[in-house]
Formats: sequence, structure tokens, C-alpha cells
Amino acid sequence: MRKIGSILLATFLGLTLTACHLEDSSNASSSSDITEHVHQCTKTREIPATCTREGNIEHWTCLICDKMFSGESAKIEIKSKDLIIPQKSHEAVYVAEVKESCGSIGNIEYWKCATCDKYFEDNTCTAEIEKSSVKIGMLPHSALTHHDAVATSGTQNGNIEYWYCSDCNNYYSNKECTVQITQEDTVVFSPVNIPDFIVEVETGRDPVVLQLTDTQIIDAAQARPGRGGLDYNFWATDQVEERCYDYITETIEATKPDFIILTGDIVYGEFDDSGSALLSLIDFMESFEIPWAPVFGNHDNESKKGVDWQCEQFENATYCLFEQKTLTGNGNYSVGITQGGVLKRVFYMLDSNGCASASSESLANGHTKTSAGFGQDQIEWYTEEIKAIKELSPDTKISFAYHIQQAIFSDAYKKYGFNQSQQYQNINIDTLENKTEGDFGYIGRQLKGPWDTSYSVWNGMKALGVDSVFVGHEHCNSASVVYEGVRFQFGQKSSEYDRFNCLNSDGSITGNYYVTGTSLIGGTVIPLSEETGEIKAPYIYLCGFAEDDNEGDNANEEKIAVNGLQYGGVYVTTADMYGDGSVTAKGVVFDETTNAYMVTANSQGKLYVNTALLKGKKTFTFTVYLPSTSIEKLQGYGEFAIRVKPNESEPSLDGKADGYIDFNSSASDPALRLEFGKWQTFTVDITGLDSTCTEFAFNIATGNILYVKDLAFY
Repeated sequence: MRKIGSILLATFLGLTLTACHLEDSSNASSSSDITEHVHQCTKTREIPATCTREGNIEHWTCLICDKMFSGESAKIEIKSKDLIIPQKSHEAVYVAEVKESCGSIGNIEYWKCATCDKYFEDNTCTAEIEKSSVKIGMLPHSALTHHDAVATSGTQNGNIEYWYCSDCNNYYSNKECTVQITQEDTVVFSPVNIPDFIVEVETGRDPVVLQLTDTQIIDAAQARPGRGGLDYNFWATDQVEERCYDYITETIEATKPDFIILTGDIVYGEFDDSGSALLSLIDFMESFEIPWAPVFGNHDNESKKGVDWQCEQFENATYCLFEQKTLTGNGNYSVGITQGGVLKRVFYMLDSNGCASASSESLANGHTKTSAGFGQDQIEWYTEEIKAIKELSPDTKISFAYHIQQAIFSDAYKKYGFNQSQQYQNINIDTLENKTEGDFGYIGRQLKGPWDTSYSVWNGMKALGVDSVFVGHEHCNSASVVYEGVRFQFGQKSSEYDRFNCLNSDGSITGNYYVTGTSLIGGTVIPLSEETGEIKAPYIYLCGFAEDDNEGDNANEEKIAVNGLQYGGVYVTTADMYGDGSVTAKGVVFDETTNAYMVTANSQGKLYVNTALLKGKKTFTFTVYLPSTSIEKLQGYGEFAIRVKPNESEPSLDGKADGYIDFNSSASDPALRLEFGKWQTFTVDITGLDSTCTEFAFNIATGNILYVKDLAFY
């Protein structure tokens, strides 16, 4: 019964049962004297030995007889001594003695076991020591110097307050030297050092930026075989001065910019496989010795010289500000405008990509993008840099300049009836009575290929504080409008290559590929406030509409000297008085004794006077003559008015602080009353306008002609 019970119990427990026979000296034939049993064994797993203890091998032990076996079958019995795996030796790592210093904690010589992480004072690892006992305390800083915080100044970086120990060559943010920092942590970077390039403008005047766009030089002599639609005479190689350079020369000489931006399509790459047109333009632009910054358009990349070669030519030019990064596109960089060491504005010059016909030579660099729009790496670059600038200089203004417009431009122009679904349009903002002050220009057609239709890129730009975007691409659009606090500007086309606008004899404007009237070519002037860096009254300069008119009937006339604009008794440049395109001024012989500016308002517009001239002056005088044919009046005002911004800064000469000093043939006040057919001199009190005035201009009604001379500030 005992045997049967043992078997049942073993089966129930799931143990390995092995027969066990025990010998007895009594009668073997008696079943009660037989003591054999089946081994009921349990397994003991192997435990590896370490440097701190012994191990054991895997084995089985019988629960009944306590014998140990090497296998599950319990056939080979083993002894206790055979189970033991000897303890391993320590894997000793030597640590040399380090003397304490003021910059670091020292330690004694010791050995550390790499396996058990215990510490020993000898290499045999027999004398264990506590971990805490190996360290030696740090010495006090005996050569500590204190450095006060220093603010940035111009290009000079500043620093935070810090302490430096010359013994240990370490930097600390507190005099207790408990917070260690790096030398770089002590530096406060000047925002002036962040942009890729800096244009420093002298103090005492407003900086002037000039936007040229779509010079798009076509050298018909380089036309590829089979290319049709070319006027080989109009776009001949030797026509580049007449079609482009002469216009740019007049524009630059008249506006005297401190910085020039070229917003794309500099050459028509398909017609410049030799690169000669680009080299010619670079030499031409360099001749003015004025900093200039180009971006790529959707035609430059077509040249077989390839974009890398083109970029190299820009980078090698002395006055050209350009950098070819490895970002998407070609030529992404930033240009800061500073005065007195203060960063007033930064222009982000970007490749908007979109050259669908880029040459294989251009595509070879791997980052020339054929579809329009910024790459993600471009966005990440300018986002990081603008945030860094704004953190250091929150008042710095941000502009973007590239070639192809985003979809947001369509929204901006809708307030003047623009319709993106209509191919050709005729919106002359300058002639509209309901135009917003500061908006100007002409819209002749729908936008070609606007990108960012989800507005995701634009929303990111706006969140960064961008206040202006300057583009090209749309040859027949030259409008500049403010929408949601941001200026969206198509630059005025700067050459007669490819499509451009003409002013016809009936006053209409048309776009074509050849001259149909007076070519509307020039640039867009962007004056900046010296005090704030804000954009002040931008305007279009149109060639051939200035004092030294060199087109049409006046082509052979010499420049007529006029007693024009004086500043404290000294005549200043005529660039300090300029029309907005609707209003033009040119020197004429009035009579045998008098020369004057003939000012013509083809449509209601303005003749601007440089507000920088108001500084420190108390009076403005001018002499004017109205012929009897000048009968039109401004709505609610007289034949002309001086427009002053901001409105509340206007002198109360006419008794109304509405932003206009009204000169009216019906005025009861003789100081403001106009009389036809005689010269009259008027004096305006400008006391207090110097620091607040953002616009000072003659606002003239449509169709009026007047003559003016002897303008002076005292």
C-alpha cells in the first residue's frame, strides 16, 4: 500500500519518479522487508558564479532520500562538493590619483571592479573601501574675477554678468561658483551680427531702398534653334542699354538708393546659355557702387551655364550681396539695414523656385526646385533666424523679397475689384477716389501661378511679424497695397524685355511685348524711417516722367536748371522731390526770366517732398503759378493741398487738423487763397513736424497743371 500511495502522490505532484532499491539483511522474500522507492526529484537551476559569490551547477534532488543527481533520470548520483562553481576574481580597473583643484574634485589612487562596482585600495581587490572615501574635496577659487553685464553696441556683442577663474579656466554664473557655464554662455549676441549681410546707412536721414524687377534680359542672338516669337532687332545684343540699362541708370540717379533689391528674372536664361548677359548686367550694377541683392526668378535657371555658376558670379561681385546656401533653391540670405549700429530692418531674400524649364546643368546641384513655393528647409531657416533677431531686437522690422507671389496677394487686391478668374484687368489704383492712403500702382492682369493656396506659409510669416513682401513676376502689375497691416508690393518692371506696360496717348495703359505708347519702366522706391525703420510713403519712379524727360518730343532737350528745392538756402538734389507716377514734374522755360517745374496731374496724385528735410526747420516756402486752365479741385478741398501725416501733426494754418493744408481759389484767408495767372509765394509753419512727419506732399487734382519754383526749408 505504501508503494502505491507513493506513486499516486508523485503522479499528482508531477515529479519524476525513479525506482529506488535499498538492501536489507532480513529475509528478502518478505514483501514487508523490501524498502525500494521511486525517486521524487526536484530540479535546481544553475546559478553562475560572480566575483562576490560561488555558483552551482544544474542538478536534481530526491525528496525522499535527499540524494542528488546530475540528470533528470536520477541515474548518476553526485556529491555536494561537485555542485559548486568557484567564485570569480574581481575585474580590477585602475584609477590614478588626481590632485584636487579649484575647478574639479580630486581622488586617491584606487581600483574599481568593473563587474560588481566595488572599490578597493589594492590591485588584488582584497581591501575593500567605501566609494565616498575615494574623492578629495575641491579647493577654493583663488583667482576669481567678476565681470559686469555689458549691453550690445552695433556689431559689438555684449555679455551677461559672470565670474571667471583663471586657475581652472572655468566660467560661473554666480560668485559662489556653484553653477558652471561655458564661455559661449556668457555672450549676448548683437542682432546686427545675425543677418548674412549689413548695409550701414549714415544717420541724419531716412534710408532709401529701391526695388527693381524683371530686367529679364533677352539676347536674341543666343536664341536656341527653332525658337520662334522673337524680335531680333528689338532684343538684339546691342540693344541692352536702350531696353534696360538706360532706364535703370535714370532710376538710380534720380532716387539715390542706399540699397537695391532685384526681385527675380534677372536674365531670361533660355537666351543666355553663354552667361554673357548675366556678366554684363553684373558689371553694370557694380558700376554704381551701391549694395545690391538679387534673387532668382522662374527664368534665370534655364541657362545652360547652370545656377551654381550664376551664383558664383553674384558672390564674386564686390557690391553684390548674395549667398548660395544648400537650402532648397538658390540664393537664400538676409540683409540688415542699420543706422548708428541699430538694426532697423532685415530683408529676407529668398528663391521662390518654380523654374519649370530649368536646365539639366541647374538641376545637377540637387536643390533646384522646379515647382513654385518655399522648401521646408527654407522656412525653418528664416523662422529660426527671425525669432533670434526678434528676441534680441523686438523693434527690428522684417521684409521678404522673392519673385513669384503667394495667393495672399489676390486677397490683398480684392478691395480694388481684382478678380483672379479674369485674365486681363484695368485697375489704376491712383485714379480711384476710394483708395486707401498709401496704396498705389496698376493691376493689368490676373496673377500667374500663385502658390501657398492654403495660406500655411503666409500664416507662419505673419506670425513672425513680417510687415512687407516685395515680389516681381507680374510684368503688368505694379501695385502696392496694405492689407491686414502688411504691404504687398509688385515691383515696377525695369526693362522693355518680355511683356511690359505702356501709357497710351488717350491715357489708357496696355501691356505688350513692344512699345505701343510711352513705356512705363522704372523702379519702386521704399523709403524707411530713420527713427523706427518703418516704411514711409513708397512710390513708383517712372523713367521719362521726371525733370530731365528724355522721351518723345523732349528727347533732344537739355536738362533745364530750375531754382528748385532748397534746404537752409542750399539747393538739394531733385531726388528729394518726386512724383508718384500720376503726378510728373519736369523743368521748363516759363518765360525769358524764369525757369520752373511744370507739374502735371494726369490723375489725382502726389508730388512728394523728402520728410528728412523737415528736421530742425520751422518754415517751408514755395512759389506757385496756376494758369487759368487749372480749374479742377480735390473733393472737399481746393486745387491742391499739402498732405501731412500723421493727421494730428498738421499745423493749424487752415484751422483744420485733418491732414490737409488746403490751398483754394475760394479760400477767404489770403494766406491760402489761390489766384490764377500770377506767381504767389506761400509760407507754411512746420514747427514740430521733424520727428513725427511720415509724409509731406502736394496733393493735386486730376488734370491740373501748375508751375512751382523756389521751394525752401528754413
